[in-house]
Amino acid sequence: MTETQDHAMADQLLINGKIVTVDPEFSILEAVAVKDGKILAVGTTSEMKTWKGSGTEMIDLAGKMVLPGLIDSHLHMVGTGIALSQINCRTPPIKSISDLADAVREKASDVKPGEWILGRGWDQAKLSDHRDPNRWDLDETSPENPVWLTRTCGHISVVNSRALEIAGVSKDTPQPVGGHIVKDENGEPTGLLQEGPAMDPVRQHIPPQDLEQTAEAIKLASNAFSEVGITGVIEAGIEPLDMRAYQKVATEGKLTVRVNMMLRGRVTGESAEESAARIMGFPMTTGYGDDLLRFLGLKLLIDGGVGGRTALLREPYEDDPDNCGILTMPEEDLQKRVDAGNLAGMMVGVHCAGGKAMDIVLNAFEETDKLKPIKGRRFAIIHAYQPTEQNFETCRRLGITVASQPSFLYYLGESYYENVGHERSEWLKPHRAWIDNGIIVASGTDSPVTPYPPFPSLWASIARRTEVNNVQMGTEQCITREEAIRLYTINGAYHTFEETIKGSIEPGKHADMIVVDRDILTCPLDDIKETKVLRTILGGKTVYEA
Repeated sequence: MTETQDHAMADQLLINGKIVTVDPEFSILEAVAVKDGKILAVGTTSEMKTWKGSGTEMIDLAGKMVLPGLIDSHLHMVGTGIALSQINCRTPPIKSISDLADAVREKASDVKPGEWILGRGWDQAKLSDHRDPNRWDLDETSPENPVWLTRTCGHISVVNSRALEIAGVSKDTPQPVGGHIVKDENGEPTGLLQEGPAMDPVRQHIPPQDLEQTAEAIKLASNAFSEVGITGVIEAGIEPLDMRAYQKVATEGKLTVRVNMMLRGRVTGESAEESAARIMGFPMTTGYGDDLLRFLGLKLLIDGGVGGRTALLREPYEDDPDNCGILTMPEEDLQKRVDAGNLAGMMVGVHCAGGKAMDIVLNAFEETDKLKPIKGRRFAIIHAYQPTEQNFETCRRLGITVASQPSFLYYLGESYYENVGHERSEWLKPHRAWIDNGIIVASGTDSPVTPYPPFPSLWASIARRTEVNNVQMGTEQCITREEAIRLYTINGAYHTFEETIKGSIEPGKHADMIVVDRDILTCPLDDIKETKVLRTILGGKTVYEA
């Protein structure tokens, strides 16, 4: 073999395995060859060995399965990195409000007086008390420290009296537009704050992350994602400072995940006109960047979540006839922001969990389409729990995509079932219906809303069962294993206009692949959620090995 011939050989060969290509035929092959960070060829082991040169790295899979790198279509990577350094309020380990108070008390013993104590993840439906915590539960644990604990959904927080005092929130504080300060029968704030407009008066007193801290949070999350097989994410709703932190981490060579960034459209702190001007003046349009770090578009939010009863529904919550949720932004303000993003050349994605919120967003998309066509620009609805036939028709006509989180059915299902009842819970996140209606839906976790490991979420789209009581919600909406894999790979790539360069193991695409410890196409169904990643490869480079 001449030096020229050897130079043309593969840099890496993965052989003797089960390569799930996720090509249009969903071909299953034995081996894959990698050159210059791209897939060179896929086929049998004997065929791929013809690409072996003197410097080729040989990885014998010994029958293990290889999947395309998994893509989370909607999460908060910066927020995940930050949450990893805060009190873990999830159940488990927290089983009661007493446990929550103990965790705060322990943290208070390690911080200085006056320092903020932060945590995330509590869910009243999983606590033995079966109620929301309040400020009085927290006051004795940390009298000298303000406390801020975010519910798992991210749309509700509970704070102690010290935090309310710092923010000047009292019984005389009026209810903000788009949010709700929960008060008791005497009009006293309970410490529960629902949605951004109610949370921001307190949250603004928490010291913000600076550039270095944000960069460290990104590195922490990046490494964590690589360990579980995530090679691509849509980072939903960040500020320019966060984008600079991403650039810093990427320049340092520490970013091990391909990131598509979305600019946060603010609900509070500026008028709709000011917000529209800021969006129009933002220097990036969809696709700006490179294959590692790109700008995708604008992320907006107009309601909350079903678990905390703040998602905007068409009908009231169970046993709560006056509550259909919260519209966090007036419809005319939403339209101005959507129009601004559209005219600025951005893809626009909007958080709309409840059915009424989805109706409002799709109407806004129809209106903005009259200003500048959005067909083919893959505008997205995020969460999208309760679509109607009219919603399906609108999505097909305008080419709207759906970013869904099957993990919500598993981790948050108990509160969903309780809040909307059996009949409506059957139709939450109807992945079967989205697929059958020809609409491209992609999976994710919305981490840190639910844990970021992808296999419980992938499994949940097939099984649709809850974590605590094993309640199945909507058997008719279960999808196949093949479809579940597509939602986490090629469909995620489609959402970011990258289906020609990633999302499947095909020649010419990025060599983003993971090796897993079991065959998720044939193993017992419930074993899928326990899947462990043995190796994560990004652009032909191993970024994690068990």
